Formats: sequence, structure tokens, C-alpha cells
Amino acid sequence: MILTNELLKLSLIDTELLKLSLMLTELLKLSLIDTELLKLSLILTELLKLSLIDTELLRLSLMLTELLKLSLIDTELLKLSLIETELLKLSLIDTELLKLSLIDTELLKLSLILTELLKLSLIDTELLK
Repeated sequence: MILTNELLKLSLIDTELLKLSLMLTELLKLSLIDTELLKLSLILTELLKLSLIDTELLRLSLMLTELLKLSLIDTELLKLSLIETELLKLSLIDTELLKLSLIDTELLKLSLILTELLKLSLIDTELLK
């Protein structure tokens, strides 16, 4: 009987050990799941880093686009400056033409005066005859 009692006790202990072993197995499974979750969390962290990098690249791309727009505006301003320079040159030419026109007018006045002098000379010559 004592032996049966001891065997029952050992059987109970064995059952408890099996239960503990099952619990340990479940804990190990949970630990593996936790490890996988940590791996997924690391992957998610890397994805978030990549997303931040992508966002920065987009911001840089927008800045580059703005710089290109400014460069185009600068090019247009340079073209306008060249046009203005040409207009100034034309204005100088126009001024020179006006000066020549004034000289021409003065020459015409002198020619008229000369014509009048010639008329007077003719009259004088007629008078002298």
C-alpha cells in the first residue's frame, strides 16, 4: 500500500511535470511569436525610415523644381535685358538720325540763304548793268 501511495504520488508529480512542460512549451511558443513580432517591428521601423527618406527626396525634388522655375525666370529676365539693350541701341541710332535731320534742316536753311544771296547777286548784277 505504501508502494501504491508512493507510485500515486510519483504519478501526480509526473503529471505536474508534464503540465509544467506543456506550459514551458507554450511559453517558448509565445517567446517565438514575440521574437517574430520584434522582427516585424524592426521591419516596420525600416519602412518608416524609408518613408521619411522618400519624403525628404520629394521635398528636395520640389525645391529643385522651384529652382528650375527661378532659373527659367532668370533666363527670361536676361532675354528682356538683351531686348532692352537693343532698344537702347535703336534709341541711340534714332537720336543720331534726329541729329542728322537737324543738320539737314540747317543745311536747307543755309541753302535758302544762299539762294536768296544768289537772287540778290543777280539783282545787283542787273542793277550794275
